[in-house]
Amino acid sequence: MATVELHIANEMLDDFEAIRSMLNGHEVGRRPSPTAMGVTILDMQMDSAPDQAKTMEVALHLIDGQPKISGIHYWDKHGIFLAPVVPFRKAVTD
Repeated sequence: MATVELHIANEMLDDFEAIRSMLNGHEVGRRPSPTAMGVTILDMQMDSAPDQAKTMEVALHLIDGQPKISGIHYWDKHGIFLAPVVPFRKAVTD
């Protein structure tokens, strides 16, 4: 588990709310980006993040008009890409 930064354009913050429950983690802080106007940085405590992760991105695709997470990518403090975490569908048991 690690706390990582997720940078989101301000106009996309409402759309982010639609996928928030799909993430394996929660928001612990929010602040404006000091270097990019119109961007908000969310501090996310992610259960699946490697300990050395510092930033993340969420890859989305639409299925029947609804956003679905197709992958989560992490980088360390030097900007080195870490292995992606691909969410698995929940098993359905009867």
